[in-house]
Amino acid sequence: MSSAQRNGTELTAVSRTSEFVEGRRADTTPFERELWDVLDEIPDPHIPVSLVEMAMIYDVTEDDGHVTVEMSFPCMGCPAYDMIHNDVRSCLALVDGVDEVEVDVVWDPVWSKDMLTESVREKIREAGISL
Repeated sequence: MSSAQRNGTELTAVSRTSEFVEGRRADTTPFERELWDVLDEIPDPHIPVSLVEMAMIYDVTEDDGHVTVEMSFPCMGCPAYDMIHNDVRSCLALVDGVDEVEVDVVWDPVWSKDMLTESVREKIREAGISL
């Protein structure tokens, strides 16, 4: 269930995710879209939104059970780096058809708060976090 459904709102997936994320998701297989949806359930440990909503997930590809997740972090030296990696691996490993999960951290493009949608920015502000 998406965070929009959990909150009882009628937001679409497009309105919850940035153009950057939507562009990355556009050319995916149905199975890869399922994997994106699973990743959208993983909360950022510091901010009350998902890793997908935070635009930290850059790409998800699957080839014969091998899943590669390209992601970035808002800052180098993130204290939750290992925890987030473990969350991504363990959540995807539970999906039927996934045999192996590889997480590649990329810094190009550099993560920017400009990647966030206005609805995500509002959630962050409501949690008392300034952008």
